[in-house]
Amino acid sequence: MKKSVLQILLLSILCLFTACNSKDTETQFAAKPIVKTVGKIDVMVDPNVEMMMILGRLSGASPYNFDNNLLKSPYIDDVDSYFLPYKDEPAVNMSRKNNMNYGVFPEFGMYMNKDNSGFIMDINNKNFISANYNLPAKKITFYIDNQYINEIRNFRQKSNFDTFFINQKHIYEEQINQIEQILSKDNFSDWLEEFYGIKIKGKINLHVTYLTGGGNFGLSIRDSKGKETLNSVIAAVRNEESFLYLISHEFSHPLTFGVVEKLYSNEKISSKFDKLYYKYSHVYLQNGYNSGMNVLNETINQACANKYIEKVFPESVMKAYSEWEISENRKMIYVPAIAEFLDNYQNNRKKYKTLEDFIPELEAFILTLE
Repeated sequence: MKKSVLQILLLSILCLFTACNSKDTETQFAAKPIVKTVGKIDVMVDPNVEMMMILGRLSGASPYNFDNNLLKSPYIDDVDSYFLPYKDEPAVNMSRKNNMNYGVFPEFGMYMNKDNSGFIMDINNKNFISANYNLPAKKITFYIDNQYINEIRNFRQKSNFDTFFINQKHIYEEQINQIEQILSKDNFSDWLEEFYGIKIKGKINLHVTYLTGGGNFGLSIRDSKGKETLNSVIAAVRNEESFLYLISHEFSHPLTFGVVEKLYSNEKISSKFDKLYYKYSHVYLQNGYNSGMNVLNETINQACANKYIEKVFPESVMKAYSEWEISENRKMIYVPAIAEFLDNYQNNRKKYKTLEDFIPELEAFILTLE
């Protein structure tokens, strides 16, 4: 009897210790996402995402490695000075070794769990898909490498990232407040739903940062049950016009990619854009596009985004952006024509419920372009 009581007492103590230890793990990192909701959009700075982009800068990855005084800010100076002693940490070296760049850093941050011990779902879950590679995470080296995520956690602890994040809270709140003021003038999410024929359930996430150096990303992140959430990472606001241009472009990316894939499967269209790519490859490479598929993707996406900015930009500003798209620095030569053709989609929505329904007409039109 005494033995049973002792066993129960020991078991109770063990359970209490385990519970406390679990609680400590869950709350180990003090930095929390800073979020302000505007309509259906959560404008935020998330510590996981911001930390991953800092790793991108430390590893010299594009576009985080910018060294342009026009893009610099006191915040970037703070990042560089604070994290310089940690530039040779294993997490930084492994990021470099994994050839990570562009949107893979913030996407990895979005999929990490709160204590950075793993991900928000099992690596073998069929819904764990990298939007950057259009592949299951289990087929991507840095997702399946347990050492990499362990070193990220070590980096966060060793650098005391959370102290840095908390001390910069006023900077993050300032960015978020700027965006709130712009978004409150127009319900952008209504346009997304109407134009693409979708219904936004819950919220979409807008991550704002100084760290991308002008690179911006649109991503669709899934949970373990397959529910998708639109995410976009946007460089901190320089002016209202550039911000509206960016959000319409980046939030459109997850919604146009399926259309682009189907268009590119047409051999005549893929041949057309492959030839265009090789003709102007020096320009496209400077802008981060490395294939005809990339050029088609950017072309269709921006043509769709134009249908939003046409609504909110003065005609003179819209004209300037259209001229910039086809300029020697961009060579997105088909954007204005395709954007104008999309009027046929917008004016016949009883026939075309979604953009996918309009694909046959888009195919035929693209093949007429010279």
